[in-house]
Amino acid sequence: MTELQLQTEFPDYHRDDWQALAEGGLRGAEFDTLISQTEDILTRGPLFDAGNRPVDHASLPRRGAPLLEGRPWHICAAISDADLAFANEQVLADLKGGASAVRITRSGFTRRAEVRRVLEGVHLDLVPLIIAPGSDAAEFVLQMDELTNTPVTLGLDPLGEQPDCPNEWRAFTANAAAIHEAGGTDRLELAGFAATMAETFRRHGPSVHAHMSVLLSLGTDAHLNIVKIRAARRIYTSIANAFGIEDPSLPVHAISSLRMMQNEDAWTNLLRTMSAGFGAVAGGADYVTLRPFTDTPSERRLGNATPFGYRVARNQQLLMMEESHLGQVQDAAYGSYFHERLTEDLAQAAWAKFQQIEGDGGIEPYLMSGAFKADCDNAAKARDNRSDPILGVTLHPSSDMTPPEVRK
Repeated sequence: MTELQLQTEFPDYHRDDWQALAEGGLRGAEFDTLISQTEDILTRGPLFDAGNRPVDHASLPRRGAPLLEGRPWHICAAISDADLAFANEQVLADLKGGASAVRITRSGFTRRAEVRRVLEGVHLDLVPLIIAPGSDAAEFVLQMDELTNTPVTLGLDPLGEQPDCPNEWRAFTANAAAIHEAGGTDRLELAGFAATMAETFRRHGPSVHAHMSVLLSLGTDAHLNIVKIRAARRIYTSIANAFGIEDPSLPVHAISSLRMMQNEDAWTNLLRTMSAGFGAVAGGADYVTLRPFTDTPSERRLGNATPFGYRVARNQQLLMMEESHLGQVQDAAYGSYFHERLTEDLAQAAWAKFQQIEGDGGIEPYLMSGAFKADCDNAAKARDNRSDPILGVTLHPSSDMTPPEVRK
């Protein structure tokens, strides 16, 4: 076999050579038509090269969540159904089918016995337990002595009081995903996360680092999901360093967007959740929750997911983990001209907004003054004005698609 001399046997092409060919293919159209922008007005394309890569960039891998047993990330089994018996049956099926963590998203618990009921049969010494921000399950989990040795993420508001719980628990979760669901862009989501973390460190001190996690949203753009997760790690590192933490690590929980889900041709939601999941995995999330494809916002709700819906959500991650082996590379985007450039640009844009929030008094005045709502409303309005195509709704709609089965 002849050895290739990579530095001498291939022509030395440059960006100008590529651009000349691209302009020739445009047949008179302006070159700028190849340039697109994100919702946050970040330029993406048409070509990135070594000149676009930031000078200061670092690998941003996962740090390793508890009880992974060789897996690269935790596949979360979501407990969301109001029917306690069904919820318990479903979480056991998910765990037997390949999930490795339990995430309680359901609210409406009134007794500790109800939490125990949905967890009945779960080997909690082998499975991390995550409480979604806003779920009242956290109150009752704090009363359950049998969870002392379980890795628990309580999901409590980091601006609230620190609870009396085992030191190994992650008591607080910065709920950045709520900003996304309120209409915010990636920049707003990360800026709100940064402002929350700065205030959290001021209130609780540097030791709170050991009790923190973050929940990020996953949209339809896999590459922007990768960029957002990596930018979140960079931002957190900068804030933690400012409070004297030299080597910070932050568990990243990622959940597929509810805002993006459609009730028209709901089968196309499978493409949305798969793209969301790929971004989470390649971006380095530690815990990933993909919603069943029939989950939709309350104003256009289809119904409760069936066991089939949960199974597909679980299997999407298993395909990425066990058949596509997407977790074998620690930080797949590291060194990528495209991802490194957008990670830098998004982090800087979010940091600038974070500084504005800080200058106006911090996260609480931002939330209470109406500025947060105005920012989210303006972002949603701009999104509507863009009128981006929605698969199955405005792009390739189908009038005779059989709707998926749901539980009433």
